[in-house]
Amino acid sequence: MINDVEMLTYVLQNAEMGCQGITSVRKKLHDSRVDGVLCEQLIKYGKIYHCANSMLRSRGAEIHHVSPVTKTMTRIAAERDLKRDSSASHIAEMMIKGNTMGVNKMSRHIRNYDGNDPHVSTLAKKMLDTEEENIREMKAFL
Repeated sequence: MINDVEMLTYVLQNAEMGCQGITSVRKKLHDSRVDGVLCEQLIKYGKIYHCANSMLRSRGAEIHHVSPVTKTMTRIAAERDLKRDSSASHIAEMMIKGNTMGVNKMSRHIRNYDGNDPHVSTLAKKMLDTEEENIREMKAFL
């Protein structure tokens, strides 16, 4: 089972990786429509990240960020993938894959959450809804 701090940490790290993924692909993006959608998604992830960060700090919890190695591996994988194909449809596909992993993992974490803080539950659900919305938005570019 997952407690409040573990759930908030997962939400924070998930939002952090969302920001990392978007930032990595935006460097190679040549379609302003996709870029606009990704910028909006980046803002949403940032808000969720800051909310989770604040909630963790208010609990006196230690903040565990995504490791620099994981971030670097993600960036390198994105760069390698984009060298092959940097089209808007390929970037949309990459983002959909990342968001789908996020949906699956977030759903599992929510199912295993045994805390009773409605603010934590609401933030976790908001993270899940954001990932699902991102998928719907990116499908328009396939």
